[in-house]
Amino acid sequence: MKKRWLVIPIVSLFILLAACSTSNNKSETPKTTQQLSAEETLFQNHCSTCHGGNLEGGYGPALQHVGKTYSKEQILEIMKNGKGGMPSQSFIPKADREKLATWLSNKK
Repeated sequence: MKKRWLVIPIVSLFILLAACSTSNNKSETPKTTQQLSAEETLFQNHCSTCHGGNLEGGYGPALQHVGKTYSKEQILEIMKNGKGGMPSQSFIPKADREKLATWLSNKK
């Protein structure tokens, strides 16, 4: 008899946790790899560790509005040579750096 009373709170807890974990807000749904543009994929693969998955910053500065401060050419120069605490990103193929710089320079 006592075991039955123990099951009810446990089942209730699982139901409550399941209800809390679902979200109806579609804007919070993370993009899958298939939904990311080529530039977003490059950013996620090479930059997001320091600059955040949503360009919000972290170890490195936020890049959400980097295009207000730097041109494409300036961003390319920073990626090539590094700046401040950011090391050179010259290991990224030049074509990919070009794509990233164009994409980032449009973040205004």
